[in-house]
Amino acid sequence: MIQKIASLSQSISKLSHQKDFNNTLPVLLNVLEKQGKDLYKIKIGNLITQTKSQKDLIVGAQYFANLQKSSIGTLLLNQLTPYPKNLEILQDSPLKLSFQNLKEIFSKGEDFIGEWKEFLLNQFSDAPDKNSFLFFGNLLLSLQKNVISFNVYEDKKNYFLQLEKRQEESLGFYALYPNLGPLSGVVYKTLEKDIGLNLQASFESTKNLLKNHTKDLKLFHRIEISLQKNIEPLYQFTQNLLDLRG
Repeated sequence: MIQKIASLSQSISKLSHQKDFNNTLPVLLNVLEKQGKDLYKIKIGNLITQTKSQKDLIVGAQYFANLQKSSIGTLLLNQLTPYPKNLEILQDSPLKLSFQNLKEIFSKGEDFIGEWKEFLLNQFSDAPDKNSFLFFGNLLLSLQKNVISFNVYEDKKNYFLQLEKRQEESLGFYALYPNLGPLSGVVYKTLEKDIGLNLQASFESTKNLLKNHTKDLKLFHRIEISLQKNIEPLYQFTQNLLDLRG
């Protein structure tokens, strides 16, 4: 199941680049400046532009949102979803894996966990700066709570994946994609010993994309895809490691 999640993550990242959906998928934006009652200067990738939002936005914060044009050409935002504040540390993290790295790590099955913990302990104890100390400390805290966290950097974009072993024969996960927003789900063994997938998306357009391309998720014998608002990480990163113990 662990190896299938690595392949699933890579397959979903490729789907986010489907041209027929690019104009409807959620975008990740930075709020640069408030310029009026409901007018903001934002940055989407390398594009800096103005947009209207009836919801008050925090200058300096990041949001996932649906972006539409009004009849007069003004960009309008809806379904604004704050980027998890505690995950912003990942954007400058000292360790960025590729999806191929994940496949290689997961190829060992659950045996990789001991090696991963030893690697994190070494990196944590030798951390050269505060950012590295916080990053590897959080990965260790995450592991202590039975959640394995990975930061992936590919195609000049940050992705994030968390795994949590649940009841026997099932594995929960959380994933964050810059073009799709947060996802969550469970990979499990069916009564017939096949592998099934329950997948939740936080945006309707993301759910529709996944449903329209289930053939590209052929790793699983059974797939259920649904909409779920307010998807949260399995482990919340912290800026304070004073509770690191045990």
